[in-house]
Amino acid sequence: MPKFLRIAFILLSIVLVVAAVVACVGIVKKDNPQTDDESSVSSPDGLDTEESSVVIYESDEESSVIEESSAVFEESFEESSEEVSFEESSDDVSEEPPKEDASGNDSSQPEIQGGQRDPIVTAPDGISADEIDSYYQNALFVGHSVMVHFSNRLSAWRNSVSKDILSNALLCCSSSFSFYNNLHQTPDMADNVLPKYRGVPYNIEDLPTVTGRKTVYLSLMGLNDLGMVGKPDTCAKLVSEEAIQTIEAIKNKNPDVEIIVLATTYLTRDKSYSNLNNKNLSLLNSYMLEYCNANGMDFIDVASPLRDGDGYLADVYSSDSYCHLTAEAYYIWMDILRDYATQKTQGTWVNPTSIPLFE
Repeated sequence: MPKFLRIAFILLSIVLVVAAVVACVGIVKKDNPQTDDESSVSSPDGLDTEESSVVIYESDEESSVIEESSAVFEESFEESSEEVSFEESSDDVSEEPPKEDASGNDSSQPEIQGGQRDPIVTAPDGISADEIDSYYQNALFVGHSVMVHFSNRLSAWRNSVSKDILSNALLCCSSSFSFYNNLHQTPDMADNVLPKYRGVPYNIEDLPTVTGRKTVYLSLMGLNDLGMVGKPDTCAKLVSEEAIQTIEAIKNKNPDVEIIVLATTYLTRDKSYSNLNNKNLSLLNSYMLEYCNANGMDFIDVASPLRDGDGYLADVYSSDSYCHLTAEAYYIWMDILRDYATQKTQGTWVNPTSIPLFE
């Protein structure tokens, strides 16, 4: 065979091999369309009901209902060796990969100052009973996964320390829950992620009636909401509007019920997305504090004491290096709730005047 024909044959063979490889790669990508950016971003709770946790803690007179997936949360009652593991979904946040920090601030609010990773507040060594806990008799706490884990801690403390911790407060919460869900889901929907009471799902505004509780401690569930609505510069405001809609729905159906708002907690320093970041979480807290102050409602800041000197959720208070909390963080929560109860009893409680905004 002439030399030029041999060369032409070799070049044609190379072209055919390259074409075959490209075709194979195209088939693989078609079968698995998720991009690297999509797979690198996860929401705190996700919207998969098979992985969501629903925890309801009731008083001794009521049955305790705990429905949760071990793939989401594995609880140990030995506080010194508790570990938490999560499987997370990218359903709530489809944004760019994590950034090192969030920027921007509101000059009308104080900026977080610091420059170090140590927590602002040191956690107590443990938990004990306190007479002031009777203040929470017949209280109802509602929230998402951060409240689910508080419910688990509280259940453990009531079993191992004192059944009177936080009195007979009832916790109705679901890991995938958000204000968006509450506004767009109903109990008859097959895949709803609404909190349950005695095995039955309810929208928040219906819980006071079915539980008979007259005080509602409503957690700002921004960790899920922010990634679901709006753009980076609008999502915090939109979520605050969703929260206010929910509060108004509670008031309309339960005019005698008192509503207390609990701040949404923050992210660790290595977690930040377009919508879901500490800047927007602090903005959400600030918007809701402003609403509470304008409408005579109490606002309890359970988030700021868990920050480090740079304003992130302190590493020692995060169980997953993301957004969920350790037992030590919930010791601080208990101190904050007891301080609130003490000041309310003494008539000295005053809401914060502002929320430190993240820079």
